[in-house]
Amino acid sequence: MESREKRFATENLNKLILSMVMPALMAQLINALYNIVDRVYIGRIPGEGQLALTGLGITFPILQIIVAFSAFAGSAGAPLASRYLGRQNYDKAKEVLQTAVSLLILFSISLMFIFYITKEPLLHLFGASESTFSYANSYLSIYLLGTIFVQFSVGLNPFISGQGNAKIAMLSTLIGAVANLILDPIFIFGLNLGVQGAALATVISQSLSALWIVSYLRSNKSVIKLDFKSLSLKKEYVKPLFALGISPFIMQSTNSLVNIVLNSSFEHYGGDIYVGAMTILASIATIQFIPIDAIRQGIIPILSYNYGARNKKRVLAIIRRLLFCTISASILTSVAILIWPELFVSIFSPNPELIELTSKLARVYFLGMPLFGVLMSAQGTFISFGFAKTSIVIAMLRKIIILIPFALILPHFYGVMGIVYAQPIADVGAILAAGFSLAIAVRYVIKNMEDETTPNLSVS
Repeated sequence: MESREKRFATENLNKLILSMVMPALMAQLINALYNIVDRVYIGRIPGEGQLALTGLGITFPILQIIVAFSAFAGSAGAPLASRYLGRQNYDKAKEVLQTAVSLLILFSISLMFIFYITKEPLLHLFGASESTFSYANSYLSIYLLGTIFVQFSVGLNPFISGQGNAKIAMLSTLIGAVANLILDPIFIFGLNLGVQGAALATVISQSLSALWIVSYLRSNKSVIKLDFKSLSLKKEYVKPLFALGISPFIMQSTNSLVNIVLNSSFEHYGGDIYVGAMTILASIATIQFIPIDAIRQGIIPILSYNYGARNKKRVLAIIRRLLFCTISASILTSVAILIWPELFVSIFSPNPELIELTSKLARVYFLGMPLFGVLMSAQGTFISFGFAKTSIVIAMLRKIIILIPFALILPHFYGVMGIVYAQPIADVGAILAAGFSLAIAVRYVIKNMEDETTPNLSVS
C-alpha cells in the first residue's frame, strides 16, 4: 500500500490543498480557543475583569517566547522531514523527528527554570502596575508548569500533518481546545479561581493534546515513528533545525519583544486602559492570523515534499496557489476588521469605554494588513526551500528593524497614537520586501531545479 504522504506528488493540487488546508484551518480555529476563551472569560470576571484581562496581556511576551521555541521542531523540523520523505528517505526523516523531540525537552526544562526565577522583574518590565501584577503573576506561575505540554502540542503536531494526516493533526488540537472550553468556566467561575483557574485549565488541556500527539507518533500509523529510547541531538540535524527554525522563532519571539515595547509605551503614555486595548488588538490579530496561517500550514508540507522530489512544475503551481489563497484571506479579514471593529472588540470586553477606545485604535492598527498574505507566503516558501538567511532577514524586518524603532520614536511627536501608527508602517514595509524577495527566490529555484537531480537539503 502506498504511503499516505506520497499523494503530495500525485493528487490533483486543488483537491489536495483543500484536503490539507481545511483541517489546518479547523485546527487553527480550535487552537485559538486556548487563549481567546481565556480572555473572553477573564474579561467578564465580576468587578475585576478589565484589570485581570490587562494582567493576562502582560504575560503574553513570556507565553510567546515559550511557543516560539517550538518553532525549531514544528516550523523547521516538520518541513525538513517532509523534504526527506519526498526523497523516500524515511530513516533521515525519523532522525529529524528524534532530534526535534530532544530539543523540545531541553527547551522545556530550561524555559520553565529561567522564567520562574525571573518572572517578577520581567512582568514589571513588561508593563505590570501595582493593580495588574498579581493577576499576571498568578496566571504565569501555573502556566509555566505546563511548558513541556505546550512545546510538544505546538512543536510536534506539524510532524503529523507533514505526513499527509491533516485530519489527525486537527483532532490533536480539538482534544485540548474542547477540554479548555469546558474547564475554563468551571475553574474560573465555578471554583472561583479567577485567572489561576484559566491557567490551570490551559495546562490540563495542553497536556491532553500533547499526550494524544505523542501516542500517535509512537504508533504504527505514523510514517516516521517516535522512539524515546533513541532520542539524541545529532549535529547533522541540529544545525539545519536551528538555521531554518530561527526565522519562525524570530517571528514568534519578536511578537514578545513588540508586546514589551508596546505595553510599556501604552502604560507610559496612556495608562492601564491602553494596555487593555493592546491586549484586545493582539487578540483580534490572532483571529485574523488564523485563516492565513492555516493556508500556509496546509500547503507547506506539499511544497516541501515536491521540492524534495524536484518536481519543478508542481512546485511552481503550489506557490501560485499559496499566494492566491493567503492574499485573499488577508484582504477579506482586514476589510471585515476595518469596517466592523466594534464587533470584534466587544467579544473581549463589555466595557463601553474600552470598546470605544480599542475600536478607534483598530482602524489604524490594521491598515497595513490587507496584503499580509504575501509575507506569510514568502516565509513559508523560504523555509520549504531551506533559504534560512533570507527568511531570517524578512522575519526581523517587520518587528525589529521597522516597528520597534517607530513605536519608540513616533510617540514623541504624536503621543499615544504614534505607537499605533508604527504598526501599519511596519506591515507595509515588510510586505514590500517579502514580495520582492519571494519573486527573486522563486525565479532562482525554478531556473536551477532539474527534475532528475538529487536535491541538496542543506540550508543557505
